[in-house]
Amino acid sequence: TLLSYRTFMKLAYKMTDKIVAITPWELNYIYRYGGRKDKTVVIENGMSEIFLKRISKNNFKKENKIKNKLVLFFGRIGHIKGPDKFVLAAKEILSERKDIDFVLVGPDGDMAKTIQYMIKGFRKIKWLGPLYDKRKIAEMYQAADVYVLPSYREGLPLTLFEAMASGLPIVATPTNGVPYIIKENENGLFAEYGDIKAIKNAILKIIDNPEIAKKMAINNRNAAKRYTWDERARRYREVYRE
Repeated sequence: TLLSYRTFMKLAYKMTDKIVAITPWELNYIYRYGGRKDKTVVIENGMSEIFLKRISKNNFKKENKIKNKLVLFFGRIGHIKGPDKFVLAAKEILSERKDIDFVLVGPDGDMAKTIQYMIKGFRKIKWLGPLYDKRKIAEMYQAADVYVLPSYREGLPLTLFEAMASGLPIVATPTNGVPYIIKENENGLFAEYGDIKAIKNAILKIIDNPEIAKKMAINNRNAAKRYTWDERARRYREVYRE
């Protein structure tokens, strides 16, 4: 594998006019295997503008029988995304208070049975399965109060930008490309992977401090405007013109 990286990637880079990284985290990796700084540019992922538009009648909570503050996990139910860490933090919080609901949305990755077993008997933790319609996804985000991304590994997930555009404070693992977008105490809070107490404390800090949540929501919505697909397309056109 190392030989193929050193040989074929260097050859590929030599034949390439421009290399696009989706996060600065990838740059050292690119340079290590022959990529040149003068041929490399960072253009992050983006999101649909639908997530910037407010939904006038949001029925997500009503349809799913949720009456309290809502903490959201949205992603594949696989070990890399850390849904089990989300559930463990939820259980910690629910052992102390009952004014918060926890929802997981996403298709099975490899942890379906594990998550189903973990949430059995906990009516305030729900796994709703996958959701694909963008309007419904936007409705889901806008119904939530906190978005949690407890991943073991991430490049730069689209859900990060979608949650930002929806005005959600974010609790995330500071892994790979995530810290280049999320800034501690500005638009979210960090918790190291697997640190259940840290995830719990970060969620409660946002839930229990409306001013902090409001500041993060405003910062995220403003920042997200730079990451629409139209804006990403403009950046790519600039690269092609060069």
